[in-house]
Amino acid sequence: MDKIPPEILGGVGAGVAVLLVLIILRYLLRICRPNEILIFSGRKHKTPDGRTVGYRVVFGGRGMRIPVVESVHEMDVSLISVPMQVQGAYSEGGIPLNVHAIANIKVSTDRRFVGNAIERFLGMGRNEIARVVKETLEGHLRGVCATLTPEEINQDRLKFARQLEQSAGPDLEKMGLELDVLKIQHIADDRNYLESIGRQRIAEILRTAEVAESDAVRLAEQAEAGARARGEVAMTNAQAAVQRKQNELRQIKAEVDGEAGSEENRAEAAGQQAR
Repeated sequence: MDKIPPEILGGVGAGVAVLLVLIILRYLLRICRPNEILIFSGRKHKTPDGRTVGYRVVFGGRGMRIPVVESVHEMDVSLISVPMQVQGAYSEGGIPLNVHAIANIKVSTDRRFVGNAIERFLGMGRNEIARVVKETLEGHLRGVCATLTPEEINQDRLKFARQLEQSAGPDLEKMGLELDVLKIQHIADDRNYLESIGRQRIAEILRTAEVAESDAVRLAEQAEAGARARGEVAMTNAQAAVQRKQNELRQIKAEVDGEAGSEENRAEAAGQQAR
């Protein structure tokens, strides 16, 4: 039986070695998607603020897991929609309001706060994170409502949302979360207070429009009367001027007729003297 040439054995061995390396890399190398972070836990690391923690975080890119020593967990950092419905939130003045809002939150990728999210939510589902955020934001929503009147809340919803973001921001940072968008969708009350304000405002607008229309009609009538009066004065002046011209014409005609009569009389007198 012929022996296998050393070159072939070497090539096969190299191929097997490369394959083993690739398998090991595939098993140990972890690729981080853009909408997640990878947590390599099992070894101690120092955070930027000097704390010592038992994990390291990879934001995008890739990381190599050390066998046996480290384990890897993924954490989703995509948006989580959190609808909120608060009933009977008392505003300044004691009017209870019903507020519907929606918040879009995410696990923070800021290195200062991401550790808070890892320590609190690693291994929890998105629904559980949304429940915690919902309870937190609804509590702050009630607190912000108490500082504003129903008119301010209803008319300036951006201001209301900004104050809610400022109020809830520190608590969200403590949980390692980030508020991306907050929208106030609907505000109402069981006592129809806001509706009565709306009807009153509509009535004021209608009254203002009626007064403006009345003023416009009055000004138009005054302008028309003034124009009519100026027209009559102009017509009277024109008629007077025509009358004066007619009188002047009659006077001139009388003078011409008088001179013609005088000339005729003088001509007759001269004719009689000539006979």
